[in-house]
Amino acid sequence: MKITVDKTFTDKGFAVHLAALSYTVRVGKSPSGLIQSITEEGESRQTELMGDPVSSDPVIAALREAFKLCGKDPSRYRPSSEALLRRIMAGKGLYSVNNVVDAGNLISIGTGLPIGVYDSAKISGDCTLRLGGTGESYDWVGRGNINLEHLPVMADDHGPFGSPFSDSARTSISEDTTEVLLVLYGLNVSVELMEQMAEAADLIFEKYCTEDVTIN
Repeated sequence: MKITVDKTFTDKGFAVHLAALSYTVRVGKSPSGLIQSITEEGESRQTELMGDPVSSDPVIAALREAFKLCGKDPSRYRPSSEALLRRIMAGKGLYSVNNVVDAGNLISIGTGLPIGVYDSAKISGDCTLRLGGTGESYDWVGRGNINLEHLPVMADDHGPFGSPFSDSARTSISEDTTEVLLVLYGLNVSVELMEQMAEAADLIFEKYCTEDVTIN
């Protein structure tokens, strides 16, 4: 599978660096160690921000600026990583879905980057990160239809299926998923930062999601 980035983002004045990693996984209930890691990472981020708004985080601030440059209000359409951190800062915690989705959330909390976790078998052909066009939409996981116009979207032969805002139901993870595409959306951040984040993400996914992992 080839993944390309449309030049529109460069024209709008910011860089895009994607990290795309593929895994063979076992999907099941998250082990206690993963749940504990999410709790500890959330507490660490609360300490790090020390009462400051989530938007003060440099990575989140860069993402919000990228959304603005694309023409989308980041206060209405928040980057998914910001939405996760806002829940944590509000003391609401995160729902556990399964080990694969939860591992993606752990990566997002720690890095500040939006994370896409997709069932590779449900992706058709090559993929392109581009801007959503007029009239484009998809069913948002758990929340109905979403207007994709002016949002960065990941699209395959059938159209958009993912975004650093929220992902579609079409390529979502199920108990039958065996192959996963993990995407870190680096909008308006340096390639050096992305390399560090990708290494950290790989360690987490290998630990909690790959086929030789024991699922509790």
